Amino acid sequence: MSSTRIFHRTILAENIAKRTLSAKGASGVFISAPRRTGKSTLINEDIIPFLKSQSAEVIYVDLWSDRSRDPGDLISEAVRDHLQKREGTLLQWARRGGLDKVNVAGIQLDIGKVGIGSGKTIAKALAELSDATKAMIVLVIDEAQHAITTDAGASALFALKAARDQLNGSNHYGFRLIATGSNRDKLSLLVQGKDQAFLSAVLLDLEPLGDDYLVWEMEQYDGEVKPSLDVLHAAFIAAGHKPESLRKALDDLAFRFDVTAENVDTVFQEVLNKIMADAKQGFMREVNGLPPLQAAVLTVMANTGHDFAPFRTNTYEMYKDACARLTNAAVTIEDSSIQYALEALRTKSLVWKSSRGVYAIEDSQHATWLKEE
Repeated sequence: MSSTRIFHRTILAENIAKRTLSAKGASGVFISAPRRTGKSTLINEDIIPFLKSQSAEVIYVDLWSDRSRDPGDLISEAVRDHLQKREGTLLQWARRGGLDKVNVAGIQLDIGKVGIGSGKTIAKALAELSDATKAMIVLVIDEAQHAITTDAGASALFALKAARDQLNGSNHYGFRLIATGSNRDKLSLLVQGKDQAFLSAVLLDLEPLGDDYLVWEMEQYDGEVKPSLDVLHAAFIAAGHKPESLRKALDDLAFRFDVTAENVDTVFQEVLNKIMADAKQGFMREVNGLPPLQAAVLTVMANTGHDFAPFRTNTYEMYKDACARLTNAAVTIEDSSIQYALEALRTKSLVWKSSRGVYAIEDSQHATWLKEE
């Protein structure tokens, strides 16, 4: 049994899940929250269990689970794996339909007609799963913005749209999509572009963890003295509402043997400030090690945000200004060198790129630090 401590957000999870299962969630529900603020924990520990308690057939895939894999392959694999887990149910359903073979996820079994192997679409496979289980299918995609970084991933989203349109008809039991993302600008590309599969789906900004979470953390804390709730609240905001940073600060505080009831708030603030400063320093050290043009491109991206246009004339002027501040050496700034810099930054996981050529800084915290500098 895992000893990991879990803070449950039961009411919030049930509200999201119920709205998703209702007619209002039929187009899809997209949930945005910064990275490491508890989004995946809410999905896996609270929303998915509630969906299952409502007899939904839940399929989960994390597009960050293996970043070397194409997102389209990860989505298809998640569907195939789920079909294999439900093999017995599918076989019984196929027999009742008078079929004499079944092919689940491309593997020939005793009976075959179900799967998404050759000649079998995701929409068809999910429709058959819905019919066999007599349940609504809910596909949960974590870090969904990565789906549009490849053509195969974008195609998978259109396949899921086809599944949604088919399963939400009167002949089946329904389909819902929950997609999460750690950057709102990136996630919005999936629902706001006129050529996107889930145009006009709901885009929800997940509310950050609140004081009830901080009170819960203090109940778990076994230090001799505890910081006040007011200081915890301010510190948590400064840490970007990230439980990982808060817990690290509390763990470090527990090893400060000079802490008293009189100075605990001050010491805790000092500990957290050092953690945040160290994290920023580590990132800036990486930036300072970049070639001048790559560092300049990253800086311009941070300062222009979603208005970043890499190959526009005014952007080139910003590159030149940034390079002049970074080096006295001449830097070639032209389309090919900018393209190379962007691809190099993407390879280093500092920049995200959609299959349509939209660029953004991978981690929003990095953009904040760059703007501070």
